[in-house]
Amino acid sequence: MDNQQVDCGCDQVVQPLMSTTDALDFLLNAAPKNTNTRSVALDDALGQILASDVCSSINVPGFDNSAMDGYAINLKNDQVNTPGGFTFDITDRIPAGSTGKTINPGCCARIFTGAPTPKGANTVIMQEECELIDNDSKIEIYRPISLNENIRPMGNDITNGDVILKTGIKLRPQDIALAASVGVDTLEVFDKIKVGVFFTGDELVDPGGELKDGQIFNSNRYTLVALLNNMGCEVVNLGNVEDTLDSTCNALEQLKSSCDLIMTTGGVSVGEEDHVKPAVEKLGNLNLWRIKMKPGKPLAFGNVGDSQFIGLPGNPVSAMVTFLLFARPFIRKMQGIENCTNNSIKVAANFNWNKSKPRREFIRVRLDNSTTPAKADQYPKQGSDVLSSMVWADGLIEIPEKTTFNQGEILKFYPLSEMMS
Repeated sequence: MDNQQVDCGCDQVVQPLMSTTDALDFLLNAAPKNTNTRSVALDDALGQILASDVCSSINVPGFDNSAMDGYAINLKNDQVNTPGGFTFDITDRIPAGSTGKTINPGCCARIFTGAPTPKGANTVIMQEECELIDNDSKIEIYRPISLNENIRPMGNDITNGDVILKTGIKLRPQDIALAASVGVDTLEVFDKIKVGVFFTGDELVDPGGELKDGQIFNSNRYTLVALLNNMGCEVVNLGNVEDTLDSTCNALEQLKSSCDLIMTTGGVSVGEEDHVKPAVEKLGNLNLWRIKMKPGKPLAFGNVGDSQFIGLPGNPVSAMVTFLLFARPFIRKMQGIENCTNNSIKVAANFNWNKSKPRREFIRVRLDNSTTPAKADQYPKQGSDVLSSMVWADGLIEIPEKTTFNQGEILKFYPLSEMMS
């Protein structure tokens, strides 16, 4: 692992800094994959994780059909791609859902979008290119005509036996529509991941309460629950728990029997006076990581019984950023999502980075999309307590450790719009 020995401030503990890459790899390798599934109706499938491939048992379309409103024509061989001026007798009218009669050579049928092309028809001409003549009993066309114009052949979209949806996708409206188009009415999906959360700390007050000296409103509680709900997790929220070892152990005991994952914020880094760390160590196992990144650094991972445990930092921006960079991919892997890591794009930094930093930094930025690539402006205050920066920002730019650069440097950008979905 890419580790760096540092003095963490404790008398007897010298703990290595773990790289962001190593920390994420460790988490993803440790994430248990969901195996519990259920069948849901299409109306209830949005946002669920598909647990088995969906195959089509039909061709789509199931028959050759017209791509537009017009006229289905039986074009003679000597009329193909020759100068226009041809006249065709109208012998039928075929709305969608109907099957027309056979069209003889030199004849045509009025046809509407989606209607089956009748036997004998070998091309469809849009109505705007046809002139009605002889009391609307015939059409005349003045341009050269090709075979198979505006005819959608059977199986043009989907062929019988095609895999149309792959296991491990998060179902979107278009996925559900595709399943419906082949007659599938239910989908096999993974059960929701159940995540238990609780919060300790005498300094924390729920919004709506009254702050005393030294107290703060507990924004992390609402951050964490909102992020988990956004990911489609089932959240078991115990709220604020009395700041004692017994109460903390009781909360863990309550959650471990019913949850796949337990999460907390704050109070688990080395040297902090908090009951979460000793409680997790008493009931399970805990690894304390100091990650070579900013904002963030302290992250705890372990287990209590069969339930996984992740402890996030206490500062609000650090909690949110480490959730997005580490907990989100971990949970997505647990959910059964095939591509569980965060996606990035390339953008140009619209600022200089003059001082080489020992840790990888994730800078809150807003994009100017008037150029290609887009330019990223950094928020002027990058402290881990500046929660307003996360509202202002479009995403995070990743700045590698020990790096300096001038304006225009191309860097990885992680969109919040994607990571918050």
